[in-house]
Amino acid sequence: MKKSIFVFIIMVVMIISLLPITKVEAVMKNNNPLLRDIKIDGQDIEPQFDQFITDYVIAIGNDKDKIEIEAITDDPNATAEVIGDTNLKTGVNDFEIKVTAEDGTTTNSYYLHITKGDPEKANANLKNLEVKGIPLNPTFNDKDINYLVEYEGYIESLDITAIPENENAKVEILDNNNFSSTLHIVTIKVTAEDGITTKEYKLTAKKAGESVEDPSGLEEYEADLEQAKQEKQKETYQQYILWGVIAFVILLVIIVFMIMVKRGKKKEQK
Repeated sequence: MKKSIFVFIIMVVMIISLLPITKVEAVMKNNNPLLRDIKIDGQDIEPQFDQFITDYVIAIGNDKDKIEIEAITDDPNATAEVIGDTNLKTGVNDFEIKVTAEDGTTTNSYYLHITKGDPEKANANLKNLEVKGIPLNPTFNDKDINYLVEYEGYIESLDITAIPENENAKVEILDNNNFSSTLHIVTIKVTAEDGITTKEYKLTAKKAGESVEDPSGLEEYEADLEQAKQEKQKETYQQYILWGVIAFVILLVIIVFMIMVKRGKKKEQK
């Protein structure tokens, strides 16, 4: 029986010593620069936070003189730095949240444009954005400000419908003329009723079948988001594998121990 216990202890020590080796790959490749959430004074932001959306226009009432911005990293080993004066002035207050991954080199920034004033008068959001005869990519939503449209043949401009959430907001459609044969960027600028808060939506119009550099950064932005999603999925998969290995090892140790105990009892009975 003593011999069985001694063998069991040796096996446990050997298995435990192998676990860090299993974990090394997941730790070394931890380059996640994303946030899991942003809160202002302990409350969720509006519009709702999405870790793959990096730009937010937010309205806060006149009763707020100072705010606390909490940036919660997706990876607990990453760090987040809030850059900006949290003592609010009337009008627009700009903040950058710079996230640095555990590897110390991979970074990502989120931007908050917070207007102190009447929230309704500071509303610079669109409730609808359409291009006649051409679908938006992605489909219009309350978070994205960059969209891609692909057109056939030759056009001089886009037939755009942009409706603000606040009917007193002003909408300007800029650079919607003199299209090139390959790529053109149209800006939809929304100025809120307060005359201070602004928000810009970008439409990158590309001729179907053309492969060109995107000066708006939309394609690069989408590629970065896709890479970040893949990295996060990979890290999650590695964690599942790690915990699966640990669970399997624990189960195996328990089974081996039970077999050894059972054999020990049989020998003692003999």
